[in-house]
Amino acid sequence: MRRRDLLAAGAFLPLSLWAAPTASAAPRAPDIQPREAWAQGLAPTRALEPERDVRFLLVHHTQTPADAPEAITRRLRSIYAFHTGRERGWADVAYNFFVDPYGTIWEGRAGSIAGPVRGDATGGSQGFAELVCFVGDFTHEAPTNLALEAMTSLLTWLANRDGLAMNETVSFVSRGSNRWPAGATVTTAPIAGHRDMSLTACPGDALYPLVATRLLPDVQRRLAGPPATPEGPPADSASPQPSPASTPEPSTPTQASPGPDLPLRGIGVAMTITGALGVALAQRIGGASAEENEGQDDTADNDGRKQADHKRA
Repeated sequence: MRRRDLLAAGAFLPLSLWAAPTASAAPRAPDIQPREAWAQGLAPTRALEPERDVRFLLVHHTQTPADAPEAITRRLRSIYAFHTGRERGWADVAYNFFVDPYGTIWEGRAGSIAGPVRGDATGGSQGFAELVCFVGDFTHEAPTNLALEAMTSLLTWLANRDGLAMNETVSFVSRGSNRWPAGATVTTAPIAGHRDMSLTACPGDALYPLVATRLLPDVQRRLAGPPATPEGPPADSASPQPSPASTPEPSTPTQASPGPDLPLRGIGVAMTITGALGVALAQRIGGASAEENEGQDDTADNDGRKQADHKRA
């Protein structure tokens, strides 16, 4: 059951169980550079479709050479030219958002800030996802901490915006890829790597493990909100006890207010009300063959592909 389903069910609960949401109820939207900041008038070549049923978030990398900060916008335009060109033929850049090594988040596919837009992926697109992409090649080196922090903020915001439950696995019927043919039932973590969905090495051997060990746990913690503040200091048997003479007389206990204490923070709302979200994430889908072995190339633009070919030569 997804978070938005649980919240809908909560509408039938007695009003006494609801409390005013705290300031941490919704993660703050990160600073995202709009498409116009890099596109310089480049527009989709044809109409884009909304993604009406987002169930998980899919992590990619561009597998392109490292760029200086001032070269990032040029790199994104190069990716646009490759993705919309003869070889790929997509309507726009494949990914909804990019994150560069300097911690800047960029809107990719047009309209993605406003809402989910269906993306594209090498090897096929199963759908049901929003696509986020690290700029760079993470085959041997992990992204910078700035990039990982920015990506965590982006994923947290998207999970909240799209009503995604981050504490349970996701299942859907594939729309078709070279890993999961159309009609196959796919089960995945709520944040996955591209190789979980297609026969590819993306998002790189150095980044892929971090999807499960860093990005997903950090997003879960942010959505859960800060831990509750204890009502008083913990008991400490080593602390000196007051003498009998100074012990105050017990006062008449005050009647406690009725109803449970429900900390309504983000995804914690539905979790506390239902008490049923303890689903452990299943083991991630087994390792994938490198896309090169399938006669394909996952670099995001021609410049990156040439460098990758040179490395493999």
